[in-house]
Amino acid sequence: MSKNKLYYLLAGLVALALIVSACGGTPTPTTEPTEAAPAVDTAATDAAMEAAHAAETQAAGEAMHAAETQTAADAAATEAAAPKLGSPEFPITMAIAPSATTDELIASGNTIADLLSQETGLTIKAVIPTNYKAMIEAMCSGNAQVGWLPPFGYLVAHETKAKDAAGNEVTCADVAFVTLRNGLDHYATQYIARAADGYTAGTDLSALKQFEGKKPCWTDQFSASGYVIPASLLAQEGVKAKTAAFVQGHPTVVRAVYAGGICDFGATFVDARTNSAIQTDLPDVNEKVIVVYQTENIIPNDTLGYAYDLSPELRDQISAAMEKIAGTEAGADAMKKLYSIDGLQATDDTFFDEFRVLLAASGIDVAALVR
Repeated sequence: MSKNKLYYLLAGLVALALIVSACGGTPTPTTEPTEAAPAVDTAATDAAMEAAHAAETQAAGEAMHAAETQTAADAAATEAAAPKLGSPEFPITMAIAPSATTDELIASGNTIADLLSQETGLTIKAVIPTNYKAMIEAMCSGNAQVGWLPPFGYLVAHETKAKDAAGNEVTCADVAFVTLRNGLDHYATQYIARAADGYTAGTDLSALKQFEGKKPCWTDQFSASGYVIPASLLAQEGVKAKTAAFVQGHPTVVRAVYAGGICDFGATFVDARTNSAIQTDLPDVNEKVIVVYQTENIIPNDTLGYAYDLSPELRDQISAAMEKIAGTEAGADAMKKLYSIDGLQATDDTFFDEFRVLLAASGIDVAALVR
């Protein structure tokens, strides 16, 4: 194609484009003029925002403080509403070891509890657990605050650990008094058997050889004179007895031996045969049931102690009242009927150190028993 023809072609295309644009193009929209935005005072805005934030923070703080105050008030009200230990709604429980017949123990125990209540203004009730183990568990679980514990039972309770209100590990029970009998703070154990069965009394441990292959009646696994010491002495002498019957209570052992058929011999404190109910029911018991062997006074007497969760103030209050009522006719009579007690001697745990040595020599590790 010649340059002239190309020139005319391009000129025609340009002209056509101009015509189309003028006739059918999309019109350009017009825009309304916009008013200028007013100038913003940024300093005032920042100040307002800070003031609002401060107000919100203060309101939240006050609400939180009010909630905390209400929570503390609710807690104080709950604590105030909870019955106090020693009140009629929450009495102090005094547990008594079941070493004699329940009727005798509960009668004298109730008398002592009533006298203590009158003297202290506290509400105190007496209970008889089913056995020594249940009594120890009651002291360690907060179900009993005062306990007339037998010596071995006390050692087990003292070695057993509990957690106090602050979460600290403490002993379950602490001794306050050891009981006195005939002015003594230790007592002996005796082995008894039916005279008709041919047993003879002896003055040394060789007398225990008579029990080879025989069946014993013991009181309780936590009784020092009714099981722990007698069984350990048999073992020391190499005497192998049959499987024992645990009959609960020293008078019950006397009755079992007297009756025959349950066991061949038994062990009790000295002298369980003189129990008033035994003497009434079995007037010939001293002739039919003889003492085969009696130890020296090597066992600490029964104790009066307190559970770990009883406050020092209540302990002092009860101890002072106990000493006072022990000097009254009614109190002395009740204690005599309880465990043949004729006095109380204030003491602490070191009183039992010699007994621990005796037990260790017999192969008994109290601490190992509770681990």
